[in-house]
Amino acid sequence: MSNQPPTNEPWQQPPQQPYPGNQPYPQQPPQQDYGQPQWQQQQPYSPQQPMYQQQPMQPPPRKKSKTWLWIVLGVIAVLVLGCICASALAFNAAKNVPTTTISTLATTVATTAPSSTPSTSGQVAKVGQTITIQDIAATLISVKKLPDDQYSPASPGNTYIVVHVKMVNNSSSEVDYNAIDFHVKSGSGNITDETLTSSYTGNNQLNSGKLSPGGSVEGDIVFQTGKSDHKAQLTWQPSFFGNAGDNGWLLGL
Repeated sequence: MSNQPPTNEPWQQPPQQPYPGNQPYPQQPPQQDYGQPQWQQQQPYSPQQPMYQQQPMQPPPRKKSKTWLWIVLGVIAVLVLGCICASALAFNAAKNVPTTTISTLATTVATTAPSSTPSTSGQVAKVGQTITIQDIAATLISVKKLPDDQYSPASPGNTYIVVHVKMVNNSSSEVDYNAIDFHVKSGSGNITDETLTSSYTGNNQLNSGKLSPGGSVEGDIVFQTGKSDHKAQLTWQPSFFGNAGDNGWLLGL
């Protein structure tokens, strides 16, 4: 064998050193060819394309329209102005009404309104005669003196009397009647109500009630009066607004 050093010929390869652990170098798995490398399949970066997907901005909430509020306020304003104008026109019209027209209206109302006073007043009649007030006719039939009552004697100088009266309703509606509508008026103007005494033994006293149209009622009422009062009267006033002594009959004592 020759001891010449070896020459580095191109066809001569240096001996391969074994991998540590006497293992050969690991071989990479063969890459699969899909036509293009994986990095070439991605979209190229473009500076105009954002790196991330931006969320669309939500529009700001719409403010509620106040058109309806202005419409309502406008209608109210028109109504108020209309009322003010109407009141002003009515006031001016009232100021321009002639005085004669107002007087005519007052006269008409006074004529058509029901009267609160008797149709006649100041009537003075005699026993047996009739006094008519508001279509109610009252007649004093009789006047009698009563004996003194030993349990409740009359006042000094007075005597008990019983009057018999009759009432007739000549109106077209019901009317009330009551014994308290009758009084005795002395010659000096003292007016007294009915009274009670045990010396009256009759059973026909006039009370109170209603009279239908055309109805009538009669009865007795007891009073005290002066023994020698020749001007004493039995008075009758069925109206609430009249005076108790306006109408009457002379008792003839």
